[in-house]
Amino acid sequence: MNSIESFAFVITFLLGGVILVGCFIILVVLKSTPLKQSRFFLGVSIFGLIQHLFTYLLFTTQLVKQWPHLLGVGYPLLYLVGPCFYLFVKSYGDPTFRLKKIDVLHIVPFLIMLVLFIPKYLGNIEEKQAVIQYYYDILPNGGVKFSDWLQASLHLILLFVYAVFGLLLIYKRDKKNSILLKRFSFLLIFLAVAELILQTGFILTGVSAITTEIILSGLMSITVLLLGYWIVDIKQIFPVLEGKKYKTSPLSDTRSEEIQQQIQVFFCEEKRYLDPNLKIADLSHTINVPSHHISQVLSERMNSNFYEILNHHRIEKAKEMLQSGALQKISVQAIGEECGFSSKTSFYRAFKKITSMTPKQYVEKTS
Repeated sequence: MNSIESFAFVITFLLGGVILVGCFIILVVLKSTPLKQSRFFLGVSIFGLIQHLFTYLLFTTQLVKQWPHLLGVGYPLLYLVGPCFYLFVKSYGDPTFRLKKIDVLHIVPFLIMLVLFIPKYLGNIEEKQAVIQYYYDILPNGGVKFSDWLQASLHLILLFVYAVFGLLLIYKRDKKNSILLKRFSFLLIFLAVAELILQTGFILTGVSAITTEIILSGLMSITVLLLGYWIVDIKQIFPVLEGKKYKTSPLSDTRSEEIQQQIQVFFCEEKRYLDPNLKIADLSHTINVPSHHISQVLSERMNSNFYEILNHHRIEKAKEMLQSGALQKISVQAIGEECGFSSKTSFYRAFKKITSMTPKQYVEKTS
């Protein structure tokens, strides 16, 4: 086994793990992102990346030779990654968001590729095996055709365009610096540009195509893992973009003030924020107020959102514990768990976001 084959084996092993992690990420997204449409759009974007990793896995393991009907089965989905990410940014934090007829244009590239690939899907097994063999023939020798490069690059160009527009929309709408959304955008922009540069460089230099596949699959894996690292605590640290004002809301000023007082009692007196699984639906059920009215009051009267105010109370509780010397008796993670955080990571991130310090730095400063 030469060095390239050994490296390919390692990449194959890692790809399998990353794909499993990616599936877990999708489950987290579907359970955590507050708005259903946002869940769908972000989930589709991540799924598009994961299925591409699955394609890499099929080829590096040569399983595609045994299952030729899987050839290119998920390729059109790559043309949904960029558009769905943009729609995710557009819909997140906006309870009034609705898809319009013009939004259908976003899926036109996907539909075109789907139509173009239908003949390939319906082709007989001999035709598919011939395509697969062609692919393996060029792997050791480079010599990729420009048409092959163009087919592999179109979705990257589309991803770059949509990620840039998504980033511009974030800066336009977000007044509170939604760090994670910006990280998502920059990461996708980097992925698109890096893969385009690498693919172009490999074409011009004639580097072995198998080297190309190994490097590109590694780059895609890093992207998925970073997304997963940032998304795991999405429900606790994701700042919500400012949505449209509630112009048609039936809430009067008097009713809004009543709801605000109910919210304050819920958090300050009942201390329900200590529940790590607390959701806005729980608050809605307890005070018997619709969730969208709660979101409106939090936004308009308290200049916040549910998870921001939830974390605020949790961090205030943590600060009290730290000032009383709790860190001498229990760990930082234990303090976070007692305050309602589900993990050490989410506690650290929320604490640093609110205080600009880590828990230990806070103790040193206040002692």
